[in-house]
Amino acid sequence: MSTEDVVGKARDVITKLRTAEALIRSGKLDDGVRLFNEVTKEARETGLFDNYIAIIRKIRRLIKESQLKQSKASKAEAKSSGET
Repeated sequence: MSTEDVVGKARDVITKLRTAEALIRSGKLDDGVRLFNEVTKEARETGLFDNYIAIIRKIRRLIKESQLKQSKASKAEAKSSGET
């Protein structure tokens, strides 16, 4: 792979990671997780995974927090509907 190819792939990976983060923050968790998984696989295949581990960890943390919020909200909703 030439330097230009690596730079192009790196730009593509970081753009997709930022897009996945934005999707998750906007409440589209499923779409964000799907894109995140695709991008991390692509980053591993191209050897860029270690270079972007900080943002990957940040997005993983965001995914876990979002999933936790969703599960708490669904439990609270089930509890409130069960009481009435």
